[in-house]
Amino acid sequence: MTDTDKSNPMQPVEVDERYQILDVLRGAALLGVLLINLDSGFRGSLFHHILNFHTHPGQANRATDLLLEWIFDFKALTLFSFLFGVGAGIQSERLIKRGRNSGFFLFRRFTVLLIIGLGHMLLIWNGDILTLYAVCGLLMLPFTKLPGKLLVVTGLAVIALSPYLPFFYNYFPDAEAMRAQASRATRIYSSGTLAEISSLRFDEAVHFILPLLLASLPRTFGLMLLGTGVWRIGIMQRPQEWRSLLWGILAIAGSLGSLTTTLEVWSKETGNPAPGAFDLLYPYSVLFLAFAYAACLLLWLGPRQANRLEWPWRLTAAAGRMALSNYLAQSVVFTTIFYSYGFGLFGRLGSAAALLLGLTVFAAQLIASELWLRHFRFGPAEWLWRSMTYGQWQTMKRSRSFNGQPGD
Repeated sequence: MTDTDKSNPMQPVEVDERYQILDVLRGAALLGVLLINLDSGFRGSLFHHILNFHTHPGQANRATDLLLEWIFDFKALTLFSFLFGVGAGIQSERLIKRGRNSGFFLFRRFTVLLIIGLGHMLLIWNGDILTLYAVCGLLMLPFTKLPGKLLVVTGLAVIALSPYLPFFYNYFPDAEAMRAQASRATRIYSSGTLAEISSLRFDEAVHFILPLLLASLPRTFGLMLLGTGVWRIGIMQRPQEWRSLLWGILAIAGSLGSLTTTLEVWSKETGNPAPGAFDLLYPYSVLFLAFAYAACLLLWLGPRQANRLEWPWRLTAAAGRMALSNYLAQSVVFTTIFYSYGFGLFGRLGSAAALLLGLTVFAAQLIASELWLRHFRFGPAEWLWRSMTYGQWQTMKRSRSFNGQPGD
């Protein structure tokens, strides 16, 4: 690759103003992803978490389990997936306006992300979502030029059908096999050698994580189509013009999501089956609340100008601009804390202590992101992703006139 050249037709266009609300949404979703990954993946085996709603005794842990399940579990990941589709829509729209081949560019972009995701999965932490996003992004390519309304309808249809597709089921082993795998993971990740950890990470990725990603693919694909369509319609850019729709989503989706999620948490807490009608809505409960969260933030932040966001939102936006770097950094930090080559705390930390740890790490990332972006245009991982996508080293140092661009 060569240094950035203004004559290169693949060079990105700098703009004066980002859609900071998107960065805020991305940063907020990143917090939720961190807390859920920490609770169900980093601090202990996913299978232990599945088999035991409360993995550690104590009222603080019990309350934390209920809080995480109700507010964050899968909702943050749903919002993150939707926003990835929004980013793809931004990239596609900008390239089409410039007369570029958007399909070729996005193919390169998603292929590079696939490489990063596979490296993350096999070398750092196998609970990776980047691989899934890259595959869904590649599958989206034939759809990126469709009208916004058609993308929205198609995305909603895929989401609605996804729980009933054949490979949605049976991607986990039986309870006895899960207990054995959880015990093995606890032993190796907490006290095993680096070679044993690497071998187990690969084994889990092949036999458990990839089937789980396959099961998640239809819904994630639908969410990305929906995100691209919503951007193309203009809801994200001009939320003030869509206030009636956003209020409707907040009221209806928020009510349905609150009801179904409460029933879900009650069922897990008591061991009692939920009412029969709940079975129809259960697969969509996380979607309802995720959409309600997004509508709430758009209504709250929409009237504000990009340069008038209060400081908590500015920090959140900075973390959102560096979402890829922060996501990868979380894996490095938490595997160091929980795996034997670091502090070896795997399986030992309760959910309440893990919540405090997660909030502390995210607070540090908020500050670090703000400080970093005062001097640099991109986060380090974003810089690598862009440089590999454009086929040239991107200028890292920030100029006074540069404020970033949407969709990065």
